[in-house]
Amino acid sequence: MEKNKANILSRVSPEMKKVMDFEERQRKDRIRSGAENLIDREAYEASRSFFNEGGPVMERVEEIFVDYEGRRIPCTVYDPVNRPPNKVILFIHGGGFVVGSPKTHDGIQRRLAQLTEAVVISINYSLAPEVKFPVQIHECAAVLQHLKDHGARYGIDSGNISLAGDSAGAYLSLATALYLRDRGETDAIRSLLLFYGSYGLQDSRSMRLYGNEYDGLTLSALHSYSTLFCDEKDREHPLRNLFLNDLTHGIPPAFILSCTLDPLADDSSLLFEILKEHGLKAEHVEYDGVLHGFLHYSRMMKDSEKAIRDAAVFYKKQSSE
Repeated sequence: MEKNKANILSRVSPEMKKVMDFEERQRKDRIRSGAENLIDREAYEASRSFFNEGGPVMERVEEIFVDYEGRRIPCTVYDPVNRPPNKVILFIHGGGFVVGSPKTHDGIQRRLAQLTEAVVISINYSLAPEVKFPVQIHECAAVLQHLKDHGARYGIDSGNISLAGDSAGAYLSLATALYLRDRGETDAIRSLLLFYGSYGLQDSRSMRLYGNEYDGLTLSALHSYSTLFCDEKDREHPLRNLFLNDLTHGIPPAFILSCTLDPLADDSSLLFEILKEHGLKAEHVEYDGVLHGFLHYSRMMKDSEKAIRDAAVFYKKQSSE
């Protein structure tokens, strides 16, 4: 048990507490803090299966493949019913870089597609530690370029693409935008939807107060995720620690969502303050009484769908301008 942590049980919402109790009953193989459990991909998938049942019906769900450096990157296309033409969101899933897939985030992606009325294409990027930084960023950039080059194939506007992601996927979304900016290739990115991401802080107030056995984000677990994803020599690379990058220009309008009880909350707050300070368009929405990862829990929590709806409102405004 790490010292000085806040008592979150007295601060979570009633719905969040019900989710925590449910998961406690179901979590025999659930990923928890401690490096020995971080890469149990089957357990992570099993922990998400209940929450992915009964999501919005799509007009079409299919797998596609994008060729990249002699291999094929799998992606899943979610095409909502009765959508207007052209809009597309490239979704990058979370999971600490070591677990997760479009399948584990199926419910989130379906709701995002329904509420934004956009095609959502979810990338099944390479996981660590088998593949490490910065390959995942390059894969995301390659898929985005594929969408720009072949938009007509998917019935989308190649000049109206947004990036979205949760947790590690939020980091990869912003990192991909920065990578493309520095290559002069961000013209197609209309907005960023960043859900409780980790952008570079190594220590913070929120990390000292929050992160526990319920969300699996203790300081030791956060360090383990980072070590599995990135070699020591790259830890200060400006595409790994995004706060060492230039965040003063060339960043698309950003919707930044955080949770008050999340150890990564200060990453989102700092990112928003930097963007605002330099006149960049950004919106920061903070949800109280919920834990990191709460977007998964729409079957039991109203705040989960409300948060995606908040992002959809921002997205629609940016995609129509």
